[in-house]
Amino acid sequence: MKYRVPLSLIAVLLAVISSVAAQNAREFTDPSGQYKLTLIGDWRAVSYDDAVGRQKTEFVYRDRSEGLLKITRETLPGALTDAVRQDEENLKIYRSGFERSSSEQFGGGAMTGIRLSFFSTEGNRKMANTYYYMQDKNAMWVLRFTGRRGALDTVRNLTDQIARSFRTL
Repeated sequence: MKYRVPLSLIAVLLAVISSVAAQNAREFTDPSGQYKLTLIGDWRAVSYDDAVGRQKTEFVYRDRSEGLLKITRETLPGALTDAVRQDEENLKIYRSGFERSSSEQFGGGAMTGIRLSFFSTEGNRKMANTYYYMQDKNAMWVLRFTGRRGALDTVRNLTDQIARSFRTL
């Protein structure tokens, strides 16, 4: 009997927290109609025209140094694991201070794939990087999260949720 009040209080608190979190999530649809994802927390979309006049969208967490997401679609010539392995080899060559953190299967959303995380340096700044490679038939979508080490690598739950919400239209 004495545990009913605390348990009901916990249930109410969980309901309030989940409703606040749900209000903080915003759905984003690509202007060109290729994909849709849910932005969570302090992530926001920033659209601009590139030098050629094409509209581009990037996603920023608080400010660009804390978190930046760029999404690209690439042709998948073979297996996804081979493409990720090749991209990792290129990263070792072209990213200074490359230090692999982990590589693992990723799923739970509309698409499945591989999550690769690593550390690198840009000038004298230490950076955290998390790339999600998602297979869509014979194409590969890459969600490239980059940010300052100590900022981006501490919000893995948010980057995972955004990647799980990603779907093509």
